Amino acid sequence: MKSRILSKTALGFAAVAAGAMAVMSTANAADFKMTASSSHPPVVPWVKTIQDFVVPESVKRAKALGHNIEWTEAYAGALYNFKNTLEGIGDGLGDVGWVGTLWEPNKLPLQNVTFVMPFVTENVKLAADLQNAMHNDIPEMKAAFIKNNQVYLGPQTIDDYVIVSKTPITSLADLKGMKFYAPGASAAWLKGTGAIGVNGGLPVYYNGIKTGVTDGAIVPGTGIVPFKLHEAAPYVTKVGLGGGITGALTMNKNTFDKLPPELQQMFLDLGQEYGELVAKRVAGFHDASFNKILPEAGAKVSTLPLEEQKKWAAGLPDLAGEWVAQMKEKGLPGEQVMRAYMEGVRAAGETPVRNWDQ
Repeated sequence: MKSRILSKTALGFAAVAAGAMAVMSTANAADFKMTASSSHPPVVPWVKTIQDFVVPESVKRAKALGHNIEWTEAYAGALYNFKNTLEGIGDGLGDVGWVGTLWEPNKLPLQNVTFVMPFVTENVKLAADLQNAMHNDIPEMKAAFIKNNQVYLGPQTIDDYVIVSKTPITSLADLKGMKFYAPGASAAWLKGTGAIGVNGGLPVYYNGIKTGVTDGAIVPGTGIVPFKLHEAAPYVTKVGLGGGITGALTMNKNTFDKLPPELQQMFLDLGQEYGELVAKRVAGFHDASFNKILPEAGAKVSTLPLEEQKKWAAGLPDLAGEWVAQMKEKGLPGEQVMRAYMEGVRAAGETPVRNWDQ
């Protein structure tokens, strides 16, 4: 059936129409109404891939299995904002959606492991593969989603975090006294630099920088162009922070449990393919942004010298060690997660600026 996009002007309808999956009254219960949702608009790869891959592909594959799915699509915060992605899917406002794990260090602590290990790798595909491996091998990771009434379908990893700023950054010393949007646990990356982290999400950065709330932002490279951040902060500096795990595609557990086994497996398969496609798109868009789009738009793109990167990394406290200790107090396998990620990165031939497990 034909998909339709839910606009922000239709919030009243959305509140009623969106929710847990409704099984239509057919003799064989083969028709399903579902809602795909996200806090972010489909200009970012991890949401666009829901819109142009998960939704149409699920309709196609379900039909081949003898079922029909009718989607309502509610993106760009139509149902909930960036602070409530976990609750949005868990509460059933959306049946399938992107959950920003980066804003959930308390409810999804293990999924935030890469935020306590900056300066490791910017390889998006590798990070996605490791995210999947850890969810498959470490039961506590999938259990965290189940606890929040949803099923993990697939990974979402991000490209290299960079700095956008109103003034140039050529050394670590330039950060002193500056304020940057730094979402969730990424604020810890500024420890020892003299800079101040301000929590936020991509949709609010432009206005915040323009109005002087911050001097810039620590942001994934792929987030710059869609939100025109280079217009508010024209200096774009690659500083070696790397990327990692920032989200996941999930399904409301009540919805998942009502599906027949063949559709459950179909969505699990789609989740894995979603992760691969997002990683490919993120990496491609990152390269296009830094090699063509940003320079042509007048942004001043540069790279912080490697020695300054090493100085920044070495000056950080033992973020990973502190996090492992916190996880141990909670009875969670933080050390196992940390080592699995670091060992996976090195096994793939990457050379981290800082080895957090050593």
